[in-house]
Amino acid sequence: MKLWLTQRMRRKTKSDTGPHAHGRPISVESLEHLVRSRVRMFLRHTWLVTILGTLVIGGCVWAAIYAMTAPHIMRIAAGPAGSASDKIVHVLINRFAADKDKIRLQLVSTGGPKESADAMSKGSADLAVLPSTVGDSPSWPVVAIMRQNIMALMVPAPPAAAPAAAAPTVPAPAKKQAAASGKKEKPAAKTGRGAKTAKAAQTKTAKTDKNDKSSKTAKSEDTAADDDNDASAASSDTAAAAGEPDKLDKVTKLSGKRVGIVTGSVATADLLNVVLDHYGVPRDKVQVSLIEPKDLAQAVKDNRIDVIFIAGSPTGRAISDAVDAATQNGQAPSFVDIDQADGIVNRNPAFNSIDIDAGTFGGNPPSPDDSLKTLSFPEYLVARKSFNHDAVATLAKLIYSSRLALAAAMPGEIQIKAPSTDKDASVLVHPGALAYLGDDQKSFFDKYGDDIFYGLLIFPIFGSAIAGMAGYFRNSGRTRRLRLLQKLLDLVRKAHTVPSLEALDQLQHEVDHLVAAIIHQAEHEEYDENAQMSFSLALDQVRFAIDSRRAMLLGHSGDDKVGGKYAAA
Repeated sequence: MKLWLTQRMRRKTKSDTGPHAHGRPISVESLEHLVRSRVRMFLRHTWLVTILGTLVIGGCVWAAIYAMTAPHIMRIAAGPAGSASDKIVHVLINRFAADKDKIRLQLVSTGGPKESADAMSKGSADLAVLPSTVGDSPSWPVVAIMRQNIMALMVPAPPAAAPAAAAPTVPAPAKKQAAASGKKEKPAAKTGRGAKTAKAAQTKTAKTDKNDKSSKTAKSEDTAADDDNDASAASSDTAAAAGEPDKLDKVTKLSGKRVGIVTGSVATADLLNVVLDHYGVPRDKVQVSLIEPKDLAQAVKDNRIDVIFIAGSPTGRAISDAVDAATQNGQAPSFVDIDQADGIVNRNPAFNSIDIDAGTFGGNPPSPDDSLKTLSFPEYLVARKSFNHDAVATLAKLIYSSRLALAAAMPGEIQIKAPSTDKDASVLVHPGALAYLGDDQKSFFDKYGDDIFYGLLIFPIFGSAIAGMAGYFRNSGRTRRLRLLQKLLDLVRKAHTVPSLEALDQLQHEVDHLVAAIIHQAEHEEYDENAQMSFSLALDQVRFAIDSRRAMLLGHSGDDKVGGKYAAA
């Protein structure tokens, strides 16, 4: 307080160029005395102090309750606009707002997963929806697995073939014509014994002809089958000679092909390059283009692409719409197996190998028509490790308890799962989510029990400090009273030894100042009867001592004058 008053007086002295406008300047001691007197007056009003203390304590309790019950604002990055991750965040925001939970999500719209990861790194977002293949997403602590994405290389169905021209008539082989024309003439009828002999011969000939006919029939069927095989082989040779492409069923056949990447999904050129590099397909040999989902059907119809590359949930709209766009003339598209998916997983732990069951993608006819081997990768909800663990635990509780409602809001897209909490898991789980998944969430008393205990230990110290301050102010007033009394008593002793009237007059001035100080102090403090009696006795003693010494000095001065006159005479 003295330091503050000193600085205040210095600033006041610098600002004033002349004497005080209302009289002499106020000293530091006077201001200190004024402040202390105001504090003492305040402390004497018991009800006012009680009310003010109650208000202060109530304010502190309200602030603590507000801090514990106020909703947590979380900024979550996702994008681009209209993508599956962006829609998932909107579903989360609407869900939590409708339930009036303690969590409030604010969308930080980005241009894609890479931009979302940058927002996390720069601190402009607290959460993000990131696939495991982007940036440092395995390093961000995971709150939940929002869904599993798969990669699909889809070959559109061929367009309808043009009607073929009428085939020219090919003449029958000569041997067939000879067989057709080589009919035996009917022998002439004979009479008598010759006729009988001729009839027996005719019967024998008929049997022989019957056996020959059966043999010729079997031979004719074998010849027809050989002709069909020759025709099929000739047709294949003709197709090969015409330059028709082979069936696109392997990744290695993508060289020289046109691949269209469907935008709006999690499919990117980087994901495609992972597959091409593993199979040794040169990137510059593959013509890559980006196609909007709304333009995919027209691109297939115009034969602008050979293969469609898309990634997303196996049962989501992105892949289903792509299957519909690639279906032509009632024929479903085919798919390129990533048969070395296990090898890619061993080299890149961000991926998983998966077998897609027939008909998973839907469509008419269903796709795929057989089991499909491909790559999958999870899409995480990640958070900054330094973010409030209790808030993340509350978020995890809301997400897992509402996952059925969230999945119903986006059928086939949201498939919330819990990450592995094992110590050797491939991802790091956020401590807040780990507390919820491990049933280790703390109650109010678990979290604040120690603080309350130590507060109860420390509070008496503050109470003692307050009591000490109040005692100091009370004792300071008593000390000043005792000091004034001591000065009065000192003046009593000093009055008996004053050598001259001039010194006695100076002593009287000091007494007058002390009386003024006593009166001034009495205006701000309540003197009890003992204090008043003490001051009254001390003042009486001072006055009596001054009067006695004054009379003595005056009498002594009169004797000296008389003795001087007598000596002169």
